[in-house]
Amino acid sequence: MPKIFRVSSKWLVLFFFTLMRAFLEMAGLALFVPLLLLLLEEDGIAKNEWLNRIYTGLNIDSFGTFLLLVCGVVLIFTVLKNFALHKINNHQNRSLLKIFSQYSESLFTSYYNKGLLFIKENSSSSLSHNTNTVCYSYVFGVFGPAITLAGDLILAILIVASLAFVNIYIALMEVVLFFPLLFFYQMKIGGELQRAGKSDNEAKKNQWRVTIETFRGYAEVEVNSSFPKLIKIFKNGLDAISNSKERTESLRSISSKLIEIGVIVVIIGVVLTGYFIGSNGGNFRMLIALFAVATLKLMPALRSVVSQYSVIKSNTYTLEIIKDINKEDYIDNEQVPYSINPLKFDNNLEFRNVNFGFGEGDLTINNFSLTITKGEKVGIKGVSGSGKSTLLYLLLGLYKPSKGDIYIDDTPLSPQNRGEWHKRVGYVSQDIFIMDTTLAENIILAQETDYDRLNLAIEQASLKGLVDSLPMGINTRIGDSGCRLSGGEKQRVAIARAFYKNADVFLLDEPTSSLDNKTEEEIARTLEHPAFHDNNMTIVIVSHKDSILSICDRIIDLS
Repeated sequence: MPKIFRVSSKWLVLFFFTLMRAFLEMAGLALFVPLLLLLLEEDGIAKNEWLNRIYTGLNIDSFGTFLLLVCGVVLIFTVLKNFALHKINNHQNRSLLKIFSQYSESLFTSYYNKGLLFIKENSSSSLSHNTNTVCYSYVFGVFGPAITLAGDLILAILIVASLAFVNIYIALMEVVLFFPLLFFYQMKIGGELQRAGKSDNEAKKNQWRVTIETFRGYAEVEVNSSFPKLIKIFKNGLDAISNSKERTESLRSISSKLIEIGVIVVIIGVVLTGYFIGSNGGNFRMLIALFAVATLKLMPALRSVVSQYSVIKSNTYTLEIIKDINKEDYIDNEQVPYSINPLKFDNNLEFRNVNFGFGEGDLTINNFSLTITKGEKVGIKGVSGSGKSTLLYLLLGLYKPSKGDIYIDDTPLSPQNRGEWHKRVGYVSQDIFIMDTTLAENIILAQETDYDRLNLAIEQASLKGLVDSLPMGINTRIGDSGCRLSGGEKQRVAIARAFYKNADVFLLDEPTSSLDNKTEEEIARTLEHPAFHDNNMTIVIVSHKDSILSICDRIIDLS
């Protein structure tokens, strides 16, 4: 069962603890009643059946002793209640953090499973923002506040119901005066908060994008004196975030002040009602005291209801993004059962009448057929946009043909056997994937660590000189996106990965497009290493440079 469906069980547990918290708070409030009876009503013990039974049952002959006993019980219960509430709060926080982890992991996996086409069509900074920030905002800005709001509503209902049991007029006055405030808040302020939250998210997403693009393109930014323009965009983003925050906090402040005004109006109303209805002095004092104690609990509860509701409204934009977790449409990289049988490649790779396009009726690859014999070096060239890189993505199984098939020997490439196919393939892209970790970890990636195999791969990829020059050898961190490496060294790292995984098919996408002639010649010599011939490796090179294609047995021109 997917993790996301297991969240519902945590809902039930959290709601159970929310009920417990509400009833514990109500019990703490109710325990003040006998204390108030003792202090404010004449003959409070005699008038209350339960107090009288306890008083006579314990054979207490002093009012002061009984008062101390009641105070002690109230104090002990309050300590135990708050200890229990503290434990419940800790449990809820741990549960919410687990739910956040599950949502974030599920959204991350969902985006990944939608495949290369989806990722290329969407901003990576936006997907990163959604995976991390939006998931956090959903759990702690919608999910958590909803639980808290439910508990506060239950507590408020219990308080009003208890007041109604004691005096229906006081309870009705609470409802009549507070309900319009809550209704006004929902109608006038709720929508504004929702719009402010959406604007805040867009502003933060843009800030994320600007910072990533600035740091990633530092050299170009500096050389082209673009930082003043970027800092202006950054400041505009900060202003947008500040304006959204100021607007949100202003609306929350208004709601808080309205609640306080409402409470004062209720207190005045109760006092005047009690006086003009003509309650006797002792009973009237008791009612006022009960109302005051109830209000001490009711006002924070209602404040919390309004506050949590405002948090939820300002984060409702997250619901649209969280829905992506369970969407099954537009998934390119489906989680299908992978074949565990090794995929044989002894003879040839074959494109059979393959069509592919990014839009309906717009074919980048049209009725394309090609046979590549095992051990052959094939070059593919063509003008920009002719589909050179697309052919490699099709051969990797990252794109699906709209028509036709790709065969490895006589087995069609499919989602089921793609994993086994990838075990045989080494891929060198235009923009090499480099992590901010050690050189060894960047070569090994997800493979098991074998230092003999690692050293052999380093030698075959002509990286020995680089390793010797690094302060900690293969254990040297090579920086964000490999910033400590040259373009040629990054290419060799990718080639070393292929050697390390014992790949017998090499797919290279413009491997020397950004390299100088000398480095390009070095990469070409690396690709002519005896290991390629000894292991009967198949090489497919996509390039617009004739120099690197000169090592190929034949060249396919897509122009």
